[in-house]
Amino acid sequence: MTRGVVLAALTLAASLAAGCASNGNYSLQNGDANYDAIKKASEDCKAHGGEIHLKSGGDSTELNDYQCKMGKGK
Repeated sequence: MTRGVVLAALTLAASLAAGCASNGNYSLQNGDANYDAIKKASEDCKAHGGEIHLKSGGDSTELNDYQCKMGKGK
């Protein structure tokens, strides 16, 4: 269990770093876009100064079809 949590944290950190290298926007991880997942992702995104948005043509039930948009790109 601990190994999985560490791996998930490293994956999230790497994806955040990759997203921040360009314009700060980043896509969310794979998974179901249920209430709890959207709420947590939205809180995390807001803590970094962004807002959660569904990508153009995205499936609202898929978490990775959402993006945390930063700054003026909101």
